[in-house]
Parts: sequence; C-alpha cells; structure tokens
Amino acid sequence: MVEVFTVGGGEYLVNTFNAVAAWSGGGGYRSLLRVVMVMGLIYSLLVVAFTLNFRVWLNWFLQSTLIYLCLMVPTIDVKVTDRINPSLAPATVANVPLGLGVLASFTTQIGDWLTRTAETVFVMPGELNYSSNGMVYGARLYDATRNFVIRDAEFSTNLEEHFKKCLFGDVMLYRKSLTVLAQSKDLWTDIGPGSEARSQEWLERQGDGTVNSAIVTCRQAYDMLNAQWAPMIEANTPLWGKELYPKLSNTLAADKLKHDLPIANAAFTGSGSNYSDSMRQNTAINAFMQARNSMAGGSGAATIDTFAQTRADIQARNTYNSIAQQAMAWVPILNIVLTVVFFAMFPVIFPLFLMPQTGLTTLKGYAMGFFYLAAWGPLYVILHMICMTRAEAAAAGVASGGVTLGTYAGIGAVNGETATIAGFMLMSIPFLAAGLARGAMSIAGQATSMLAPAQNAAEAAALEQTTGNYSYGNVSWANSTSNMRQSD
Repeated sequence: MVEVFTVGGGEYLVNTFNAVAAWSGGGGYRSLLRVVMVMGLIYSLLVVAFTLNFRVWLNWFLQSTLIYLCLMVPTIDVKVTDRINPSLAPATVANVPLGLGVLASFTTQIGDWLTRTAETVFVMPGELNYSSNGMVYGARLYDATRNFVIRDAEFSTNLEEHFKKCLFGDVMLYRKSLTVLAQSKDLWTDIGPGSEARSQEWLERQGDGTVNSAIVTCRQAYDMLNAQWAPMIEANTPLWGKELYPKLSNTLAADKLKHDLPIANAAFTGSGSNYSDSMRQNTAINAFMQARNSMAGGSGAATIDTFAQTRADIQARNTYNSIAQQAMAWVPILNIVLTVVFFAMFPVIFPLFLMPQTGLTTLKGYAMGFFYLAAWGPLYVILHMICMTRAEAAAAGVASGGVTLGTYAGIGAVNGETATIAGFMLMSIPFLAAGLARGAMSIAGQATSMLAPAQNAAEAAALEQTTGNYSYGNVSWANSTSNMRQSD
C-alpha cells in the first residue's frame, strides 16, 4: 500500500482513484490498449519501411511493453491522507494502476515532507501551521471570532438593553469613564456592578415558549447576565465551531475552537486569556458596538479628505480586496482541481505512452506535472509564514496585551489586511511553481502584473487631479434615445 497526501480535497481524490481503478480494470479499456498497441506496431513498421532503421521497431516494442507491464498491469492499494480532514473515510482505494499510485504517492510525499520541513524551519504554533488548517488560519480564526454573537434572543436583547439603559447612563452621569472602558481587557467585569438607582426591561423565556417581561434594577440585571454568560458561551460554541469547521461534527468543531482560539489569541494579542474569557470579551464588545449604533441611529460614513490620494488608495484597496477574495476561494480549489485532473487523466493519456517515438516524451511531461503540483505546498508555507509573521507582529503592536474596545477595530483592520495580502499573494502560486522549473526570468511579466491595480489607480487619480474632471455617483437607467441630429 502507498499513501497519497493532500491538504484539503481528500474526498475528491478518493472518488478519482475509485473511478480510475474501475475504468482501467474494465475489459473495454484493455481492448482499447490492444488496439493502440496494434496501431503502434503498424506505425513503427511504416517507419522501418521508409527509413530502413529496424531499431525503431525494436525500441518501440521494448518501450511500450515495459511501460505497459510496469505502469498498468500491476495494481496497488492507495491510502489518501487529508491533513485538514484526518477523519476522511473511506480513505483506501484498491486496484489502482501501479504507475499512477506510485507517481502520485512519490510526488505528494515529497510535497508533504517539504511542507512540514518548511514549517519546522519557520517556527510557529502547530495549530497555526498551513498544513494543519490552511492558509492564514490564525488570522481567519481570530477574525471570525470578532463576528460571533450569542444566538439567544432574550439574552441578546437583555444585554443590549443593559448597555443602553445602564452602562451608557453611567457614562453620561460620569459614573464610568469611556477611557477606562476603551482600555479594559475585561470589559464585562469593568462594566459592573450596575446601578441600583436605574432600571431596565428584562425578558425571561418560559418553558411553554412564551416570554415574560419585567422591570429590574441595573444591578440585578448585571448579576443575572453575569450568571448566564458561561452557559450561553458553552451552548453557542458548537454553532460557532460549525461555522468555522463545517466538515467536523458539532462536538469536534467545538473542541477544536476551544483548543485553537487561546493559541491564536496569544499569538495575535499576547493575552493569556482562556477560551471562555476570550469569547466573553469579544461578544461583550460586539454587544457594546450594536448598542452604540442603535443609540446613534446608524454608524455613519467617513468623509473623504485629500481627495486624489484617498481616491487612489481606496480604488487600489478595493481592487486588491476583490482579487484577494477570489484568490482565497479559487486558488486552493484550482490546486485540488489540477491534482484531480492529473490523476483522473491517467487512463486517458496512458495510450499515448505506448506510441512509438513520442511515448517517452509524453510520459516525461505527464510526470513533470506532478512535480509542478508538489511545489505548491512549500510555496503555500512560505507565503503563509510571511503573512502570519507580519500579522502577529502588527496585531500584537495594536493590541498591547489584550483585546479592548480601543484596539478592537485596529485588530480587525490588521486581520482584514492580512487576508487581503495573503489572498492576493496566493495568485502568484501557480506561476511561481512554474518559475521553479523554467527559471526566474520566465515569471518576470507575471510579477510586474501584480502591481498593475495600484499603478492604474494612481494614474487614474492623478489624471482627475490634473484635469479637474471628476465623475462619481452617476446613475443611468432605462434610457431611450432616437432620431438625434447634431450639426455645427
């Protein structure tokens, strides 16, 4: 048995190997190979007749017989190991042609070994490595936790009401300092204990599905909310985990989230908070922001100063963001698709290996494709290391030891920028891997094209600034024009 490694897409490889085993093992395919061998014999005899070089026939006979007997006739069991989905089942496929199984196993093991070796050189927590969880996992995980909300309508309503009626009242009465709250690394603790002089509405869900409403003091509301925080976080953890890890069961997803979040939190903010404390801080900040926006009637929009420069920055950023989002989604899929296609096409392209004169050249080109795909893994690791190292340094500098109201937006901006950079750099993986085989100068054109969005945005902004011709926010809809005439 041989083992084939992949980072995602393991189920597609299993299906592909099953299809190849069934396809190549059928009697119809064996008949096709016999027809191809007869065609190769006729072709080689014609070459001998016209060139009087009998070695052409002998070379073809030895070459095609060796390729057929070594690559197609023997079969082997293949086990697919998906680094992101270790529980992949079924993972073993029987009766795979020896040529495909050995070539796939050899090249993917090389890629997997290089990937893991690179990760040991570029030291990083194991949970944040590329081969364990994919590209910029730490940034994606931490960014996702910023959007988690507790999905209990009564608790969320009571919490928002507490911020509006109790906390903001304390701020306006100068009982609480916004500076202290903005710098707090445990916002919920610093909000308490609540006023005994003011009150809020409190919703309580009953066993029959109805909801009772009552008026309680702010201190009572704080104590009741405080008692509900831990059970609410525990109850919502499987839901949050399923959002991040849709292929895992609810229990495994919850356990993975509980295990990985403190590690990402320590890497990005330098905080030693456990899972429950981290989620309470994040959800409390989210609730604070929602209550603030509700009180203000909307978040508003920033005005644009220094118009030309800002316009260029915005256009370039929007272009890069758009490209990055597409790259983050499609480049890993492209890798899986190319790998699956190379594996699946083995029975289709194999008859070409049996043809005289061109058979070995075709086999060499097919094998080089596997090594091209094997180079993607180490390149992923290098780009992942660069992006994550930069993100950790930037986020730690912004956070200064923990997540607070004051650092929340800055950490979010770092994570967003990291995802943008990582996604855009992912677009370079295909031509970087090709450049490893063809030489650095072969990728010069693609490398310069990566800067085209920023260059085009700057040129457009400079042209508008120089000429004074601006056109924004125009809407044209359902216009009809006919019988127009202009003169002089």
